[in-house]
Amino acid sequence: MRTLRRRAAIAALSIIAASPAVAQTSRPPSTTAQDIVQRHIAARGGLEKLRAIRTLVFRGPPRPNGKPGRQILRARPFYLSIGSEGNDGSPWEAYDEYGLQPRVTDAPGAALRHTAYFDDPLVMSLEPGWAIELTGSERIGDRDTWRLRVRYPDGFTSESFVDKETSLLVARRITAPVHAFAEPVTSQAVFGDYRPVSGVLFPFSLREVDLSTGETMDASVWQSIEANVPLAPSVFSPPPRVDTPVSRLVNAIFAARHIPADALGWYHDFQRDPATAAVDIEGPIESVGYECLKNGAIATGTALLEENLRAHPTSARAHFGVGRAYRAAGRETDALTEFREAVRLNPSLTAAKDAIASARLKY
Repeated sequence: MRTLRRRAAIAALSIIAASPAVAQTSRPPSTTAQDIVQRHIAARGGLEKLRAIRTLVFRGPPRPNGKPGRQILRARPFYLSIGSEGNDGSPWEAYDEYGLQPRVTDAPGAALRHTAYFDDPLVMSLEPGWAIELTGSERIGDRDTWRLRVRYPDGFTSESFVDKETSLLVARRITAPVHAFAEPVTSQAVFGDYRPVSGVLFPFSLREVDLSTGETMDASVWQSIEANVPLAPSVFSPPPRVDTPVSRLVNAIFAARHIPADALGWYHDFQRDPATAAVDIEGPIESVGYECLKNGAIATGTALLEENLRAHPTSARAHFGVGRAYRAAGRETDALTEFREAVRLNPSLTAAKDAIASARLKY
């Protein structure tokens, strides 16, 4: 590519020397975002081969405890399963031990939708509703890169860094909350170890860091990536839910999260019903309360967690939960009071100590 550019430059100089009139009007072509996208696609294997891949299965190496490694399933256009969360047309989470399986919205829903795009943002920029611009150059590690800003259809933006020599994606930078209702954090994922899969190059390693602290947020090494594996649509949906009084309660509360009185109605009736009044629901209410906070229902989440604290006034976890709610509501002074009380009650509660030290909630 550099040789071709050099030859083109020499040819242009010859024309300029021979024709002063042309020299006044001609300009060497400049690199555009679209040029870089096309080079990137060609470097990976070409658009035809990229679009011929309909499904992908990523598998990590076995865990140290002998359990299977990390697995991610993808299918066009936006199907995703990461085991405990995914998108089958509607983003969901299902890692709750109490049977809560929320169809998530707001920040968690957006994060899953962005993750579920089958192609990388540069390839996706060819689709309607996407936009891309070249914003400059930047050094990433030992690579000189083009910096491109990609705007997603919902207005979210990320920055992609393309190696000027190989035209492969070196890194991606985003600004988003680590936790759905915490302060935004700018992180950078660095990609490497590109290998061919069905004629298309894929990175087999990723390391994401918090740019402000250098802390590693995620690190993945794939043992294998398989393309066009037959995948039933059901693998992208939440696992079957065990039907219990508690699971019915938390899912009903979450479904009613935008009407606080209705959500609390489910909670109060559970406590009054002789069949369930003796069931300890401190943990379930904390869990669904957090999900309400994350999914745009701060008033309901706060009310639930305050009720939970009234029922468990000496629980460090209950004080911590109310602190999270107050922080989500912008009541930072009240939040710190609750976090400190949680630490007083349980000096080993790391989550509360971390919440005092930093507004960036990790739990």
